[in-house]
Amino acid sequence: RVGGGALPKVQIVDMYRERQEARQLGLGDVSLLPTLRRALHSTLREGAQAILLLNRRGFATFVGCAGGASCGWVMSCERCDARMVLHRDAALRGGELLRCHHCLSECVVPRACPSCARGLVRLGAGTQRIEEELRPLLHELALPHEAMIRVDRDTMRTAQDYFSALGAFASGKARLLVGTQMIAKGLDFPGVRLVGVVSADTGLNMPDFRAGERAFQLISQVSGRAGRADSQGLVIIQTMEPGNPAIVLAAEHDYERFA
Repeated sequence: RVGGGALPKVQIVDMYRERQEARQLGLGDVSLLPTLRRALHSTLREGAQAILLLNRRGFATFVGCAGGASCGWVMSCERCDARMVLHRDAALRGGELLRCHHCLSECVVPRACPSCARGLVRLGAGTQRIEEELRPLLHELALPHEAMIRVDRDTMRTAQDYFSALGAFASGKARLLVGTQMIAKGLDFPGVRLVGVVSADTGLNMPDFRAGERAFQLISQVSGRAGRADSQGLVIIQTMEPGNPAIVLAAEHDYERFA
């Protein structure tokens, strides 16, 4: 590291076990699981900064029939057949819309399943959902809304938006940065003590033979944002595959063996 600083400590969290603990604690179906929640609470309470990475924007990545396999209807784009992603938008009457991340087409959310008239389920998580889960934590710590900044293609419309967000984080006005891969590279903030990877499986499950390599690169890059000053950094990686070589070797900072 530049200046001879120590690499951060990395902890791999098994999401299967953590979800069981989350239910026992009454947290329900959340994306920020107990180990990461505790570390984030401690970090912000002590005045340090944190970065949370989830390489999916929007609120929910799956919208389909609540009947499941008995119906099988899933909301897909009429133009390119990709799955539509649910976005929350306060400016809309219903507060939600569906957007295709490939061709950028948009539509309103159906009131019910068009095939069987049952209700809809909204599954999966994006950066908007993480932002919503974090608001109670900010309130508990008496931090203002401006203490958290979401950085993705939906919020960063221009280069000035991006520079303003990083400026607020550098000044300490913002304490928590939530975003996609836009925040994984090249940032050097000495106040960042914690980095959380909300779901390492997002990249691993891409239909690409290079998925493991890209996941390794992304985890390695975002891990490097923690502990760049005198204090020891901590990285928490949430995953369904704690034994996956891409995750294990990234956690060990072992670039030679992965190559």
